[in-house]
Amino acid sequence: MTKLSNLPTLDSSTTSSHIENGHPVMVDVSEKKITRREALAEGRVRLSGVIARAVAEHAAGKGDVLKMAELAGIMAAKKTPDIIPLCHNINLSSVEVVCSLDTQNNVVVINARAKADQTTGVEMEALTAVSVAALTIYDMCKGIDKGMTIEGIRLLRKSGGKSGDYIADCADKGSCAASQPLLNIRAGVLTVSDRGSRGERRDTAGPALAELLTAAGALVELSDIVPDEREIIASRVREWSLSVSLILTTGGTGLAQRDVTPEALLDVGERVVPGFGELMRSESAKHTHNAALSRAIAVTFGRCLILSLPGSEKGARECFAAALPALRHAVDILNGASD
Repeated sequence: MTKLSNLPTLDSSTTSSHIENGHPVMVDVSEKKITRREALAEGRVRLSGVIARAVAEHAAGKGDVLKMAELAGIMAAKKTPDIIPLCHNINLSSVEVVCSLDTQNNVVVINARAKADQTTGVEMEALTAVSVAALTIYDMCKGIDKGMTIEGIRLLRKSGGKSGDYIADCADKGSCAASQPLLNIRAGVLTVSDRGSRGERRDTAGPALAELLTAAGALVELSDIVPDEREIIASRVREWSLSVSLILTTGGTGLAQRDVTPEALLDVGERVVPGFGELMRSESAKHTHNAALSRAIAVTFGRCLILSLPGSEKGARECFAAALPALRHAVDILNGASD
């Protein structure tokens, strides 16, 4: 046990601002400037093998565990001032909660991002979202096995405000790299679909890729749907590459006459990275003989890596999983890291 005498001395900048003259107070933020505030938090629920299978197969008995936990986390973020004493009541502009099941390690990874244009931060909203999402998973699965553990709830990063940006340190670099391989990489997801751009088809692959990127720690800052028009695709990718380091496109990689995504990326790309296309086709071949028909490619433009993935959600997920282990290193090299 740590003795009080061994603890570091606190100065006025590190003591609580919630206590004045021995009494609790809500911090006065009326003189602070309104700025864009953002916070990302994470947590984990460690499961037994039986529970992990039940969650994966939607057999927990109470419904879709992960979707219900995501909904509960969003609701909880909005109620943070009702749960945590002295938190300010703020208008959140966005709350995203993504729960991803890691079947190899029997763990659910929870990521929550909160945004607001406010005079105070949104760290507590993000952390509350993760906490309640984790508790919801426990509640929905406790009838199968009560031996779950909730762990690792923490703030990964925050931006905005007088204190500036914060990025969490990671004592266990291997663990961090495993759970958040794309941490802090700025990314965009571009869906290519004639019908989707006209509102005639609901896009599920784009949101799925955004969820996967977020779960891997990336900052998904751009998303859009464009028609299968070569010039439009190339223009959007070229524009996005100035502000993000990784772009995933979905759709337009087949043999139909309107499938022109690879050609559009070649119009933009300075170099082709053949290995990513080979990896994705190799993974797809495990699931379908039609993998040979995919023309998915990867190119670089400046410091940005651009990958084209299939238009189906299943195919996009499979190809993302195949490419993920190499994405971090590729982006780092493009942005100046030593090989």
